[in-house]
Amino acid sequence: MTERFPLSRRNFLATAGATALSGAIGAPALAQSANRPLKIGLVTSLSGPFTALGESMRAGMQMFLAENGGKLAGRAVELIVEDDQAKPDEGVRKFRKLLGQDNVDIVSGVISSAVALAVRDVVTEAKALTFISAGSANDLARKAASPFVFRPTKTNWMLGHTAGLWAYEKLGKTGCMTIGADYAAGREYIGDFVATYQQQGGKVGKQLWAPLGTTDFGPLLTTIAAEKPEFIYSFFAGSDAVRFLRQMREYRLSGKVKLIGGGALFDQEDVVSAVKEAALGGLNTCNQSPTAPSSATFTKAYQAARNVMPGEMGTAGYVTGQVIKAAVERVEGDLSNKEKVKEALLAKEVETVFGPMPFDPRNNQAILDIYVNEIKEGTGGIPVNQVIHTYKAVRDPGPVA
Repeated sequence: MTERFPLSRRNFLATAGATALSGAIGAPALAQSANRPLKIGLVTSLSGPFTALGESMRAGMQMFLAENGGKLAGRAVELIVEDDQAKPDEGVRKFRKLLGQDNVDIVSGVISSAVALAVRDVVTEAKALTFISAGSANDLARKAASPFVFRPTKTNWMLGHTAGLWAYEKLGKTGCMTIGADYAAGREYIGDFVATYQQQGGKVGKQLWAPLGTTDFGPLLTTIAAEKPEFIYSFFAGSDAVRFLRQMREYRLSGKVKLIGGGALFDQEDVVSAVKEAALGGLNTCNQSPTAPSSATFTKAYQAARNVMPGEMGTAGYVTGQVIKAAVERVEGDLSNKEKVKEALLAKEVETVFGPMPFDPRNNQAILDIYVNEIKEGTGGIPVNQVIHTYKAVRDPGPVA
């Protein structure tokens, strides 16, 4: 599916009911570029298990561009959106189409870690300026780092590692179980949590796995009830996270067993808003929180536009727009020399809704504040991710890992 989104403030407000923020238009573009649209390709998951996440990412990007009047550095923006279905092969096909057929200037997006890894060689061979919005596979910051790929989001390690630190200090040294989705991202989240927790001296009991798209967690929840752990570290995302939390409540485990996970497990927009009270008391480590100070203005605008508080993917789409804007403006709209674009982005941090964002010159990976969120009742009794601690400027180990 190909979607061409005509970017104008009027169109966005009409379709989303947005209360737009004022946004400064960037510096004037070079004369030779001023009359040519800046073409941005966005590949996200608009079908499959991450459908809701993909729609949120698209909405965040659209909102950012609409706030900027559909222009960056004086150039009109054409956004072309493609669906990867959360499948690596489909992601590769859509990236090749954007670069070979649509001749975009910039490619962006991706939710699945597996898709992000699959498209790495495509964009590197094409020398395409690329911004990975959410696909957080560790290797893209390590042995698969590319000089053409910037990643304005976390690595899986950054969330699993900080959760391991928090769990050992605050939840307990023993009595830990894990349960996670059995695919690339799930294995990394669980593995990085366990490695850090054990390095601190913690002991891990049984580890359970569920295939992506599991509908019945009953047998696994029966095992958890029999084991009676002190707490569980878990990673599920999208509709899997919704089903897991609802079934935890049905099995009367919610509230009895402390649950901590990656941000996706308690995503504000796509999970907490669906499961409501079943999320209360949950903990997560994430580079995003609707209650982080850096997110305050954005959270109000997003809630007004979509009648829900933003989660990680809506914020990731918006932040990707912020970083692209910084890159384009710092070279005055001229993207022809990619080394200059890279130098400009590495020269100083970008102020984003995630928080201050410098990039690591070893791998173009964002260095980020990681929030520990607890789901508590907010205004009107609505469950809300609320920041209870911040790990400042967390940096992936990078190529040395």
